[in-house]
Amino acid sequence: MNIQRIDVTGTVGVEHRVLRDVAAMDDAAAAWRALDARAADPLTYFQSYDWCRRWIAVYGDDDCRPEIHTLWQGGRLVAVWPLMLSGSALKRLEPLGTPHCQYANLLVDPALGHGAAQRFLTALADGGHDLALVESVPEGSALATLFSATAPLSGRGNVSSMLDLSAFASAEAYMKSFNKAQRHSRNRKRALLSRHGDLSFEVLFPGDEGFADVVGTFLNHKRGWLRETGRRGHAIAYPQFDRFLTALPGDREALSGACFFVLKAGDRLAAGELGFLHHGHYYAFLGAFDGALHEASPGRAQIDMTVGWLIDRGVKTYDLLGHQSDYKKNRSNREIGLETYALPVSLTGMAYAGLWTARLRPRLQQIYRSLPYQIRRISQFIQSCWLFVVIA
Repeated sequence: MNIQRIDVTGTVGVEHRVLRDVAAMDDAAAAWRALDARAADPLTYFQSYDWCRRWIAVYGDDDCRPEIHTLWQGGRLVAVWPLMLSGSALKRLEPLGTPHCQYANLLVDPALGHGAAQRFLTALADGGHDLALVESVPEGSALATLFSATAPLSGRGNVSSMLDLSAFASAEAYMKSFNKAQRHSRNRKRALLSRHGDLSFEVLFPGDEGFADVVGTFLNHKRGWLRETGRRGHAIAYPQFDRFLTALPGDREALSGACFFVLKAGDRLAAGELGFLHHGHYYAFLGAFDGALHEASPGRAQIDMTVGWLIDRGVKTYDLLGHQSDYKKNRSNREIGLETYALPVSLTGMAYAGLWTARLRPRLQQIYRSLPYQIRRISQFIQSCWLFVVIA
């Protein structure tokens, strides 16, 4: 078990430990889950033990190792900041689970003072890495507070789109919130979709029959759509992504963890969405639909049904996550800003953060995404080319 203990001078009763292998993670599992329950922070699913442990089980290796900073007070875990050390020529500290992690954050006991958590930043300055690069930090979050004295990287901001479900008393009220033209369009599309068979909607949790099968089917749909539109889908292209997703736990009764919303037309899988429930917050992590049914907009029908199901069970937020688009704007009524922070330790890390992360990479991404989709599709045949691999 690899646990580094760091002296926390001046903070009485607080011990700083860094967990560096799965044995150390497992040893802290019960305390980690208990802290998660006490913190009850809706924006910390990607810092939960269940997410972090299963991600490392699939993707952890000699070039990607856990570096989980924790604080203990009186023998009780009071803060967890899950990071990982990756890279060889340039050693980076990143949020554990990158690039699948959607929000960088930290779990903090509400009773812990802000000064104690600041010790995390002090410890990073002495780490065996060139750069700590922390992307997608939500405004107002515990981690944003930790970085309050640090300027975010210019040009690396993002926005997360959300639908506040507390505005709707029921699924019926949600549907009535659309204007006449919107309701007519939805009814017309559903009638078109129903020509392929009676529509049915179900929610599957891990352990339910068919859960793994539908996840695999819709990942294939998603990958097909990415190829057709010339998009990279870097995170989805990770090997064993299917295995990782189907290994995540979920609980129907507790309304927590992974779940999958499925819309069928007859026996045909028309659209689906994999998401995560966490303290009354729902993350719409991955959606896909049968491309042959695109004229009937099965994805839109599935989202409406998903939102209705969530409202009727008291879930407060439908989170469309970052990288804003017209589709997300039309579905949301609230936004949260996301920032990127870089803490270079070496000259190499400083150059990487200032030149590549803050300037060149955003510009190359912008150029790539502005290309006609036909040209982007051609790039799928040259994926080994450095340019397209790095900027996606």
